[in-house]
Amino acid sequence: MRHLFIIDPASGPAGSIDEIEKDIHDYFAANPRRHYAVHFCRWRRDASGYTQRYVHHAQEMVRVYAIGGSNTFFEVINGAVGLANVQVAWYPLGKVNSMLFGGNLEFFQSLQNLTLSPVVTIDTIRADNHYIAVNAFIGAEAEACRAGDKLAERSKLPRNAAYFAASLFNVLLGRYNQFYSLETENEKIEGEYNSILVSNAPTGGMGLRPAADALFNDGYMDVYAIKRIPRTKVFAVFRDYEQGLYRNWPQYISHYRCREFRVSSDSVMTISLDESLFYGNAVNFKICPYSLDFVYPASLSVPIIHVDTTEPVEEFTIEDFTGGQDSGEAVE
Repeated sequence: MRHLFIIDPASGPAGSIDEIEKDIHDYFAANPRRHYAVHFCRWRRDASGYTQRYVHHAQEMVRVYAIGGSNTFFEVINGAVGLANVQVAWYPLGKVNSMLFGGNLEFFQSLQNLTLSPVVTIDTIRADNHYIAVNAFIGAEAEACRAGDKLAERSKLPRNAAYFAASLFNVLLGRYNQFYSLETENEKIEGEYNSILVSNAPTGGMGLRPAADALFNDGYMDVYAIKRIPRTKVFAVFRDYEQGLYRNWPQYISHYRCREFRVSSDSVMTISLDESLFYGNAVNFKICPYSLDFVYPASLSVPIIHVDTTEPVEEFTIEDFTGGQDSGEAVE
């Protein structure tokens, strides 16, 4: 097995990248039989293309480590999905770190854990020409991802508090309420919504758990559509929603389980794909069952279902694979 470390040099506290690079070299110097390579991201989407090229030319299994924030992880999986000889690990240095599932950060920031731990095979969700492992937000919560970062930097608030404050602020002011058309494989719904969550996982990062029903490998995505909320109830609704208690407010929050989902609007939509921002008038989602081998420390639990291996499992195939490429229809 080869080991490829993809590093975002702009991530993490000052000086942390130099320490991590030294740790990598020291770790493999003590394990000389293991082949490894280190690549520093040079520009936007560099991690996608480099991962795809490196794994494609390798003649053996490659474990790719995304060292950085959610954007780095997003780029790496977009280079990895569709390739048979790749496993993906994440060394989180971001502000959200949604793939932790509430796990201890130190477990994921250990080279020994990441190099020796097994993999779990999870679904991904294809969003037009991109792939996500965790979730997509459309509307107020997508905008809150951007605004929350700025608020945290200016106010020194914790990232989760800044994100929650930005979400509430957008909803209270009635921002990002717009008319959407929502389509699953079984029905079409139209109406005014404030925010839409498309999720492959129960966690949203920062200890939040809005998609209480989602599992990483159940072959479905879970969609939560939030309608316009009266100002007097905004805080109570979002407090429950962020903790997975959306059923307390059926008049405002609808839940759909589907394999395909399309959302469109005549107005431009703000779209967050695993924390990477895009803009567009429509986006198509499709579940890709068992399409990513993700490294997860053996001592932690992961929200998956156990597959009966005696039953046939739907295989994942890629048609018109364009992993890691921008569609041209959505611009960050």
